[in-house]
Amino acid sequence: MTSDGMERQLRELLHEAAGEPPHQVTIAAVRRRVVRRRAMEAVAGTAVLAAVISAAVPALGGVLGHASTRAVRGPAERTPTAYVVNGISNTVTPVNTATNTPGRPIRVARFPQSIAITPDGKTAYVASWATAFGRPGSVTPITTAANKPGRPIRVGVTPFAIAITPDSKTAYIANVGSDTVTPVNTATNRPGKSIRVGMSPSAIAITPEGKTAYVVNRGDINGTGTVTPVNTATNEPGRPIRVGSGPSAIAITPNGKTAYVANGGSDTVTPITTATNKPGRPIQVGNGPIAIAITPDGKTAYVVGVTGSGTVTPVNTITNTPGKPIKVAEAPNSIAITPDGSTAYVVSNPGFGGTGSNTVTPLSTATNTPCRPIQAGKGALGIAITPDGKTAYVANSGYDRGHTVTPISTATNTAGKPIQVGKGPDAIAITP
Repeated sequence: MTSDGMERQLRELLHEAAGEPPHQVTIAAVRRRVVRRRAMEAVAGTAVLAAVISAAVPALGGVLGHASTRAVRGPAERTPTAYVVNGISNTVTPVNTATNTPGRPIRVARFPQSIAITPDGKTAYVASWATAFGRPGSVTPITTAANKPGRPIRVGVTPFAIAITPDSKTAYIANVGSDTVTPVNTATNRPGKSIRVGMSPSAIAITPEGKTAYVVNRGDINGTGTVTPVNTATNEPGRPIRVGSGPSAIAITPNGKTAYVANGGSDTVTPITTATNKPGRPIQVGNGPIAIAITPDGKTAYVVGVTGSGTVTPVNTITNTPGKPIKVAEAPNSIAITPDGSTAYVVSNPGFGGTGSNTVTPLSTATNTPCRPIQAGKGALGIAITPDGKTAYVANSGYDRGHTVTPISTATNTAGKPIQVGKGPDAIAITP
C-alpha cells in the first residue's frame, strides 16, 4: 500500500471516530459510532459553526462569530473569503466568495480537523491532530490578508475545537486527547498554560461579552458528561456542570444568558443559566442530537438529531419546550442559520452504508417547515454562510472522490457549480 493510501485510510478512521473519546478509538468503535464533529466548528468564535457556537450565526452560527462583534465592511474592504480545511491533503483552500474561485492551497500541519477565524477577520486558526496517537497536536495561524501560514503552535493532544474571544485576543483550543484547553495569545501566537477541564473536551463556546468559555466534556463513553466554565480573565476553570450523556455541541443565546448543550447519548438538551452556572431540566429532543444553532433573535434553538430517520427539533428558548420535530434527510450532521434568521440549512450525509443522498434541507424558521432538499456533493459534512446571507457553502469530503465545495444561493435555494478544493474538505469558515 502506498503512503498516500495509508494516510487516506487513517484519515477515514479518524473521521469516523471523531465522536469517540480518544481512549475508545478502535475499529469496533468506528463501526459503532456515527461521525460527530463542532467544531465546527466549533467553529466557535467565527466560522463554520458560528451560529452554533457563538450564537451569532454564522458560523456556521454557527458552525460553526459573534454577529454583534463583527466590524462593518466598507466599500474598500475585501470580499469575504471562505477557508476550506482539506484533511487529506493537509491544506486550506481560500475561496473568493464573489467569484467562487479557489486560490492557491495553504499548507498547514498534518491531519487538520477544524478552523476558526478571529472576529476582526485577520487570522484563521487551523487545528491539526498529531501524526501519532498520544502526541501533542498543533494550531496553524494563517494571515488572511496574505494567505500565509505561520509557525504551527503546539497545543494538547488531539485538538478538536476552537473558540475565539469577541475581542479577537485569545483563541481557546479544546484538546480531546489530553483533557485540557490551551489558550493562545493571538497577538504573539504563543500558547499559555494548559487549563485542566473534564474528560474528552470536544466543543467550546464563548459568551458574547467574552467573559466565560464553556467547554463541553464528553466524559467516559458510559458516563454523564459535564461542561466546564472557564474565566477568560484568569483562565481558571470553575466547578464542572453536570449535563446529559455524551454531550457533543453547545450554543449560547445572543444575550448570553443561556447556554444549550446537546447530549447525544441521552437524546436531550440541557439549558445552563450562565449567571449561576446551574443546569435546568433536560429538554427531550430527537435521536442523537449532534449539532445546535440559535436564531439571531435568540428565540429558537434548532437541534439536529443524527440517528434514526433524521430530524431537527425546534426549542422555544423562552419556555425551554421542544416543538414538533421537523423531518429532514437521513443522517443530518450540521446546521447554519442565515444572518436574518429566516432560514436554517441542514446538511445530511448518510455516510458509509447509508441509503440516502448528500443533501441540504432549507427550513423556514417562521413556519418550521422544510423545503425541497438541495443536492450537495459526496460526503457533505460542514456548512458556512456568508455575512450578507446570500450564499451557503457546503464542504463535501468526497471520501475517495469529489473533494469539492457546493455554493448554494439562499435566494433561490439552488446549488451552483461545485468548486474544486483539496482532498478531504471537512470544515469551512468565512471571514467577517
